[in-house]
Amino acid sequence: MSRRATISMLACFMMLSIAIGSVSAAYPDRIVNLIVPFDPGGAVDVTCRFLAESVEKALGAKLVIMNKPGGGAVIGQTFVANAAPDGYTLLACTSSVVTNPLTKETTYTHKSFQPIALYCFDPEILVVPSKSPYKSAGQLIEATKKRALIMGTPGHSTSHHIAGMMLEKQTGAKFEYVHNNGAPQQIMQLLGGYTDVGLMAYGECQSQVKEGKFIVLAVASEERSRDLPDVPTFRELGIDLVYGAWRGIAAPAGLPQPILQHLAAAFQKGIDDPIFRERMAKAGYPVINRGPDGFAEYMNKDATAVTQIFRELGIGKAK
Repeated sequence: MSRRATISMLACFMMLSIAIGSVSAAYPDRIVNLIVPFDPGGAVDVTCRFLAESVEKALGAKLVIMNKPGGGAVIGQTFVANAAPDGYTLLACTSSVVTNPLTKETTYTHKSFQPIALYCFDPEILVVPSKSPYKSAGQLIEATKKRALIMGTPGHSTSHHIAGMMLEKQTGAKFEYVHNNGAPQQIMQLLGGYTDVGLMAYGECQSQVKEGKFIVLAVASEERSRDLPDVPTFRELGIDLVYGAWRGIAAPAGLPQPILQHLAAAFQKGIDDPIFRERMAKAGYPVINRGPDGFAEYMNKDATAVTQIFRELGIGKAK
């Protein structure tokens, strides 16, 4: 390599380093938007609002929640995938970012996003209204063999919908699905008697369970829930169903490393904030804390596992 070429390369490197340093030093200098691809009031929306309050101080900017529901989260996810990777548009990233591209025509995959922080894993619970004639999971499943029961979901291919299809595959149960734009509609339908049964996160329906409006029949976890110690796991009932919703924060792919590091540090501090953890515990949402690498590993493993499950179930593009 000639001396002139070497000098030119060094100059370019120095300019790039200065540019990256400037980006890092300036960020953030305005509001950061966190896109929640579901209606207000659901688990993703509520937990993100908890988290935003604890993250803002470490972030050094206002973190504003923007709801963009529709298409089982596709509208909000597409918006973020197409946004500039500058750290000012973030995504409330759920398992639907893996399942949507497998079942729908999307312009993105889970690789279109840069994982920042994973803060929650919630096992699915099987619930019915208190007036339901079904007092156990076994009774409910047996009843579906005579007629399909109506199950509401917060959207096609969301974790709740996937759990329903997995339950059908495991047991021979039959459900007719009503897809909505979020958990609040799912809950209202169940309360109003428009649907027969639901799979959801405990935190989404905690108040209804405590008030005796919903009965929890089973939990899709390896061990019994601390919040529902008297409710059996599906495995205890002879049904090998361990599944749930994970929730994290992501950005468009291509995020500069200094901005990623700043965001990761801010969110990890927010997740470890005792106030955030107390609010999550009171609301019934289990907390975990994984940074960019741990979250990316978790997401990739989930994508591999879900793709295999979809092949076995004959769902979507994974057939």
